[in-house]
Amino acid sequence: MKAIQLIRIMSVIGIMMITQITEAQRRVVVRTPHRTVVRTTGPAVVYRRPVPVVRAVRVLPATTVVIKRNGLNYHYYNGVYYRYYGGKYVVVTAPRGIRVAVLPIGYRRIIIAGTPYFYYNGTYYIEIDNGYKVVEAPDNIIVYDLPEEAEQVDIDNESYYEYDDKLYKVVITPEGKAFKVVGDIKE
Repeated sequence: MKAIQLIRIMSVIGIMMITQITEAQRRVVVRTPHRTVVRTTGPAVVYRRPVPVVRAVRVLPATTVVIKRNGLNYHYYNGVYYRYYGGKYVVVTAPRGIRVAVLPIGYRRIIIAGTPYFYYNGTYYIEIDNGYKVVEAPDNIIVYDLPEEAEQVDIDNESYYEYDDKLYKVVITPEGKAFKVVGDIKE
């Protein structure tokens, strides 16, 4: 009986010591709803992705347009891009270079260095001959909303939002709170 109690006490003490040792070795960790960001000694941000959270639907609206890009089919409807995976249509970021005939309702026109860009839900377009082409977010562009998939991350004690490998910093403008592109995430 005394031996069992001694083993229990030693187990509790051992667990407490292991917990203290691991607490001393932790790095700064920021948890977000979809991934964990670990700040390392260098300026890079390392992502450890658990099972990704995805938005998916089984049936697309009848007016969805199929666009081929690099041998892949993308389904486009009202500013949202889908790919077919495992019996579902999964929401994906717009691939660079894809072209659409009409911009989604609710887009914003933003002029940077004399070039007009069109922004909708995290996607940037420029006007081309017969429509609009998806392009990478230009540096220093300011937008007033980000997609719900944008994640808040802390890098060197500064708070940013990350979406589609771009870092956004909150700025205050005469129109209110906005987000400015300040860098890229390199993985």
